[in-house]
Order: sequence, then C-alpha cells, then structure tokens
Amino acid sequence: MIWPFGTKKPEPSRSSSLDAAAIVRQSRRLRFRVRPGAVSMLSGAYHGARPGIGLTFAELRAYEPGDDVRHLDWNVTARQGRPYVRRFVEERSLVLWLLVDVSASLRFGPDGKTKADRASQAAALLATAAIQNGDRVGLALVSDRIEAELPPGGGTRHLARVVRALVATPASSRRTSLAVGLSRLRRSARRAFIVVLSDFLTPEPVGIWRQASRRHEVVALRLVDPREETLPSAGLVALEDAELGTRRIIDTSSARVRAAYAEAAEKRRADHRRWCSAAGLTGYEISTTDDPIGPLIQFFTGRANRRGES
Repeated sequence: MIWPFGTKKPEPSRSSSLDAAAIVRQSRRLRFRVRPGAVSMLSGAYHGARPGIGLTFAELRAYEPGDDVRHLDWNVTARQGRPYVRRFVEERSLVLWLLVDVSASLRFGPDGKTKADRASQAAALLATAAIQNGDRVGLALVSDRIEAELPPGGGTRHLARVVRALVATPASSRRTSLAVGLSRLRRSARRAFIVVLSDFLTPEPVGIWRQASRRHEVVALRLVDPREETLPSAGLVALEDAELGTRRIIDTSSARVRAAYAEAAEKRRADHRRWCSAAGLTGYEISTTDDPIGPLIQFFTGRANRRGES
C-alpha cells in the first residue's frame, strides 16, 4: 500500500506504547460504540446466514414406532433381520474463526478510521453476534506469521479476551501472508465458519484456500479506503509502500496518472473477485468510510435470504 510522504506512518507494533488503562478504554470503545439494537440486528442476520448445523452420531438401536424412517440403517437391518435406526444429536453450536490481517498496509487512513480500525471493529461485532448465538469464537491475528491466536471459546469473558487481543496485540512484521494463518486453522479446526478480514493487497495462492473452502465455510471481507481508488490533484506527491518501504514521487496533477491509479484500483477489485471465485469463497467489500455494523448487517441479511431461497 502507498502512503503520502510526510504523513505520520505507524510503527510496526500497533500497541507497544499503550498502557493498561488505554487498552481498556480502546476495548470499551470497540465493543460499545454501536447501539445495542443494531448489534441485535446483526446477531439475527448472522444466525440466519451461518452454515447449517450438523448432526453427530449418538447410537444405533432397534426401531421403535415413531422413529424417523430416514435414519434406518439398512446394512444392520439386513444383518439382524429387524429394523435398526441411527440416532443423532444435533450440533447446536458452531465455531466461528476470525482471521484478521494486522500487516502494515492495514494501518492506512485517519485515526479511528484506518483499515485496521475497521477490521477490528468488524471482528469485535462478529464475535459478539456469534457468542450471543451460543457459538464459539476463535481468533488469529496474521501478518506473514501468526502474531496472536485465541482458541475457540464462548461467554462474555472470552469475548473480552478477543476484543483485548484486537486492540492490544503488537505486530512484529509489516508483510502479509494470510495463508500462514489459514494453514494453522486447517490443521486445528473442525468444520468451521471462517471470516477473513484484510485489504487483500498481497496476492494469495488459490490452492490452499480452495482446499479450505471444501471443508469450511469461508467469507473474505475486503477493507477498502476510498483514497486507494481515487487520487486527488495535489501536484507532486511522494508515496511509500507500507510493507516494502520503497518510495516514489508522482505528479498527481496529471490526468493520465490519476486515470492509471483508478485503473489499478479497479484491477485489484476485479482480481479479488476472480480469486474468490477460483477459491470457492464468498467475497464482500467494506469501506472505511462506513461503520462496519451497517455493511455487516447488509451482507449477512442478503446471505440469509439467498440461503432461504436455495
């Protein structure tokens, strides 16, 4: 990601200078900045859009009047000479894994509205909605390595730990490789609902994500800042890549330069859509100009409606 030269560039650690009181204040703002009614709406939309609950085998027993004939075990029935049914226990809880990008490119934007801020807010809202629905939530903060990981858990105390990790975990690397975090989830997670929050500026391999989407339900939420798409006419501007540290000077007064900038942004959007399609993921964009609660409700409501129609 490019940064206007002369603006304040964040340090690699997002929170090394934060004391305990500041962390608590940020956690509270992150959790309670939206109306409770809006969180309830998100919780309902999330519940309707989450993957269908499954069934776990409990026992095999002789058929009794009233049993569901669809659960007859024909192999055992043939061997025993009388009908047997399989009994299942409904799995009421789901594991929601939040895979959050904490690389340097996410720190682009004004205070309180950077892509990192919006990603953290969205993750906190999703964790709240999931835990209110009785689901368990796991968290992985990823740059080009696992910066922090919380195993799935439920309840208000676990939610507080998730939120605290989102605001207080330092990032030791500027680079991005989300597949590193996905590899960990693929090894440790049973079938789960995985939500990835990133700007997806660094190309990701298709194969490993396609493998994950065959087992898990994966949603890719792409964070976008409008200034990444439209370049103002401001004369000569020095730009720096946040992750690589390379710099260049461009003439923003040139219509050709501004057009090329907009075309590059549109190409990134098209590439992301193609990548999602090839990997079998569901993709959605969230602008940093919007509070995440609205786009999340819209996304999950639309997703729930599509599930109801299928």
